[in-house]
Amino acid sequence: MGIYIDKHNYQGKVDRLCSSFKTGKIGESITLYAGYGYKHLVFHCVKMGSKTLNVYGFDRGWYNRIDHKFPIIKITEDYFQFLKGNFSHYSNFRVNRDIGDWSYTFRGFLSMGIISNMELRYLRSGTLVKCNGTETATFYPMKIDWEGNLLSRIPKKVRLFTENCHTENRRIINASARSNYGNTRVVRLIREAQATSDWNKIKPLDVFSLTNVAKRTELIEHFGMEVILDNVDHEVIDKAIIDGRKYELLRFQFPRFNGISTTTIPATYLKMINPSTGETCVEGVPNNVNENWSNLVTTSTVEEALAWRDGDKNSYIIPVALT
Repeated sequence: MGIYIDKHNYQGKVDRLCSSFKTGKIGESITLYAGYGYKHLVFHCVKMGSKTLNVYGFDRGWYNRIDHKFPIIKITEDYFQFLKGNFSHYSNFRVNRDIGDWSYTFRGFLSMGIISNMELRYLRSGTLVKCNGTETATFYPMKIDWEGNLLSRIPKKVRLFTENCHTENRRIINASARSNYGNTRVVRLIREAQATSDWNKIKPLDVFSLTNVAKRTELIEHFGMEVILDNVDHEVIDKAIIDGRKYELLRFQFPRFNGISTTTIPATYLKMINPSTGETCVEGVPNNVNENWSNLVTTSTVEEALAWRDGDKNSYIIPVALT
């Protein structure tokens, strides 16, 4: 995610900083308020010497004494030295790292537009800053001049982190393109099949290429869930004969594209004989029958699945025919 940099109202802030260098007395301070999206951030700039300002960052809705002790930026007439990217107290509840950190206060300071030729974005796994055309992951301390030129040498590990961000971004874009292509291809084949009544070009497993829920439902209705599941590799978790009927508990791993990568999601089904029709059918059951909000996969017996299906609390109770 990028930031909005105020390129229209920054000059007043620049003039105040320059005036502090020229006429301000040691110990005097000025206050700057961050730009759009970071209005609650305040930067307290204290003159420490004839050529140096220390900048302390505060959250107007959260007072923390430690933020008043350690500066986050040092400013001279030649450059800005960013000592850290976040408030000191952010380490209590945010992930702080040396490279590619979310850099909350750094973002807030850049949003004021004081430094020219700057851009910033979050690319997949880290924050990248572009200094007058040179893009790198954030690292601290980082020295940048007033024209947006990066003065600090970029360490090797920072270069590698930056390259990895771009590599991961390309991988995700390519994976998304493949997913979109698969969805578009199957949707086109479904439309052709509906127009010609020829479904030979479509396979049951094509249902997993669809991200369009309506089209996926049409394909499931055409093939039937039993046919689709027969084409998916699965594991038989348990078998049982209860009241003269055969049951199997099946565990599947369905492919799923989550927008970043293709993963699998477990699914548990109960396979049985429908006593009314004599046909084999399958019913979906929870991966865990006792912990509805858990990601654990614990359902392991036919009896557990039957008890859940019939609403039996402790164990499966065989129905008794009423006469």
